[in-house]
Amino acid sequence: MAGPRSGFWLDYRVARIALVHDIAGVARIQAQLLREAGHEVDQIPLSELGASLSWPAKALAIPLRVAAYVPAIGKLKSNRYDIVHIHWLSQGIVGLLLGRPFFAQAHGSDLHVNMRNPLVRRVTLSVIEKARTVFYVTPDLPAYAPGFDQKFSYLPNPIEIDDQAEPPPMKVARALIFTRLAPVKGVDRIFPAADRLRGIVELTALEWGPLANEYAQRYGRLVRFVPPVPHGEVGALLSQFDVVIGQMSAGSLGLSELEAMAAGRPVITGIDWSLYPKDPPPVIAAADADGIVAAIEKLRHDEGELARLSRDGREWVRRNHGFERHLQLLEAAYFGPGASS
Repeated sequence: MAGPRSGFWLDYRVARIALVHDIAGVARIQAQLLREAGHEVDQIPLSELGASLSWPAKALAIPLRVAAYVPAIGKLKSNRYDIVHIHWLSQGIVGLLLGRPFFAQAHGSDLHVNMRNPLVRRVTLSVIEKARTVFYVTPDLPAYAPGFDQKFSYLPNPIEIDDQAEPPPMKVARALIFTRLAPVKGVDRIFPAADRLRGIVELTALEWGPLANEYAQRYGRLVRFVPPVPHGEVGALLSQFDVVIGQMSAGSLGLSELEAMAAGRPVITGIDWSLYPKDPPPVIAAADADGIVAAIEKLRHDEGELARLSRDGREWVRRNHGFERHLQLLEAAYFGPGASS
């Protein structure tokens, strides 16, 4: 076993790690961090055959997708990995078929949507029961699988902090609706503000998600719709705006809100403060169109508050979601007390 990393209390060993599947680039970042820490890491993709289909067609494609997992399972069995870490709970069926200890990571819809589907619910519960630990990325998620508190471990999404970020805005003239256009994001509470915000700010939204076409047609005269950009260009996109409007329904901060805070953009979002009792995020809470309009009006010419939200938001993300913190939590789960297989 290697000695402890400088500044890191936990003894750890160099390990062979398999990161299976990827969601929103999180496994890619984890692979980078673990390799830099000296571990050997393989990223193993899984087939997404039928993933974009709707039910019940998706159900018919499940046997074909499981069959497409066979090469990945073969690789996992033939290599002596110390750690197998699978992203997305339904993909954890690979761990069940592997027949050896594994970690699973929940990202959102694999709990709050899939637990409402009887077929996927059974698979999801089996994965939770068999996994050594189930990581979850936002603090609201364990509520969707009650009774497994001892199995779940909070692992906030890793966010890169650009130390050369744009300066904070001095006024609010341009606002970005930075969320996927889907019912689960509460977009029906956001867009009714568009007519009242016309003439106050230039409003832009991403043309992204199942409601994109409908909303572009309904609100196109009030909101400028732009295509989503690759992850590497998100910072440049965010720098064009003075304030970001995030999701309104989950109560927790998703990747979009975190990326905006890391870029120094003040964020207006639906937030459940009880989910963050120890370190409340510096965002402006809003639950509906009235709240969004009030927040924009409050911030329009408050340079001091804009600067505070920009500065404190970046530091909050660094403290809770920075790469160093993420690696510390990951290694503690892999190698800490009680983690041996």
